[in-house]
Amino acid sequence: MNGRKKQILEAAMGCFARKGFQGTSIQEIADELGMAKGSIYFYFKSKDDLLLEVIAYIGQKLIAGMAELPEDRHLPPRERFRSQLKRHIASFQENKDLPLMLMREPYAVESQRTRLHEMVVDFQRRFLKWLRQHIDELYGEEAAPYAGDAAASVSGIMMEYTKMLLIGRQPLDGNRLADFVADRMDDLMNGMIRSRERPLLGRDYGLDRSDSSPAAGYEEAVRNAARELRERVERESVTDKDEERRADLLSALSLLEEQFAEPFPDRIVVRGMLAYMKELSLPSWTEACRRLEEAVAAKA
Repeated sequence: MNGRKKQILEAAMGCFARKGFQGTSIQEIADELGMAKGSIYFYFKSKDDLLLEVIAYIGQKLIAGMAELPEDRHLPPRERFRSQLKRHIASFQENKDLPLMLMREPYAVESQRTRLHEMVVDFQRRFLKWLRQHIDELYGEEAAPYAGDAAASVSGIMMEYTKMLLIGRQPLDGNRLADFVADRMDDLMNGMIRSRERPLLGRDYGLDRSDSSPAAGYEEAVRNAARELRERVERESVTDKDEERRADLLSALSLLEEQFAEPFPDRIVVRGMLAYMKELSLPSWTEACRRLEEAVAAKA
């Protein structure tokens, strides 16, 4: 994302949260940034359009909170799930002011209701898919018939508790909430496996095999290519002379993966890390580096 556009989104998010949608003018956002009002209209057609982009920006932050970071990779599956869930909840807590404003001024998005609905549905789809991936990894084939019911139940639990994070008078600790949700998922899965009860939902619920979202497909392709390169580099025997080269390449790959865990990766950093990895690559790693570069370049 263009750095200036990101600055405008951040400033607008703060102004809308403090003053409300109706109480904020484009001029006030421009004044906060020290730029001309016309500069904002270069990126956004109207205040309504800007608000919708701010909502989308927050949605991307929440999704980024669920992404696997390099430091998660060596954690056991259950701890990896808890770690990602804690980041997701923390991101929600950090960005809750705008949802609160929308609850106070629901008419603010009236003109963009259809697009907002599409964004909400897309977020729910991606959250369910993320849950299913962790459920499948944690509980295996024995739990497969109940995975859809577990994903729906945990999603419902999260929805209710995140609503309490927004408007509840009783404060909730985000880390404790993440542990609580993870423990309830254990209870749900273990109980359903023991009961042998016929599941309510199909085993494919939440997997969304029909998903053809370009953004989702792009992110998955980059993650897979990065994983393939990491596995190849880590498992290959190298000489002492090349050990430093391997360590540097893996560090660069970790920085690249961290960028793709952000809502909007920095293109300069991404290109720099790709070029650096190509420079460090041994002949046996070249093909995997090329596939990663192609995956990154494939974004529409």
